[in-house]
Amino acid sequence: MNQTESLIRIDVEEELQRIIAQLDRLQDQVAAPNLLKNALNATARKVRKQIVKDAKGQYSIKNTGILKDEKQGAPKVLTATAASMSAAVRSRGPMQDIMAFMTRPNQGTGAAAAQVLASGGMKPLEKGNLKAFVTTFASGHTAIVQRDPPKQYGSGRSARAGRYGANADMTRIKKLLSPAVPFMLGNETVRGQAEALAYETLQAEIDKRIAKVLGKA
Repeated sequence: MNQTESLIRIDVEEELQRIIAQLDRLQDQVAAPNLLKNALNATARKVRKQIVKDAKGQYSIKNTGILKDEKQGAPKVLTATAASMSAAVRSRGPMQDIMAFMTRPNQGTGAAAAQVLASGGMKPLEKGNLKAFVTTFASGHTAIVQRDPPKQYGSGRSARAGRYGANADMTRIKKLLSPAVPFMLGNETVRGQAEALAYETLQAEIDKRIAKVLGKA
């Protein structure tokens, strides 16, 4: 299942009026929407970079490549245009394998373990007497899985018996998943820092451009 998060919302009309109020000449006031558009886009790009850094600080991500791949949820800037005066940082992507985070394989009778939050420790992945374990599928994909009773394999039983032995457990297994990138970027701490940065950066970007128009920079 794909998840989506939008992380920035700005009151464009209020900012536009603030810009116009600071510009003296009519021709500069007419150019105010373009000034705001450029400031919005610069702000969104800075926020995109920062939320990735903040997410790394909140989560024990081992596979940091998921934060660079838009198909996995890497944040994308939707830029403001003359026709649409809004900019957004959007993330859209699927839930991740638990192995995208810090994990420890099962050993002996112990369950495989994982650490998702940077502030948390390595925790055994078990539910009741069902302990997670590492397996490699026929496709070659390695994952941490758990038995999923009472579901049983129907087709492919003979192939499983041939691969694992006549007494192989035919209980279905399910791959354990972890938070999607959009969920991590929408983390309360990450989002709060993003919103604060967005407001602060936007004001600075607007002021810088106004100063340039007025010949003060």
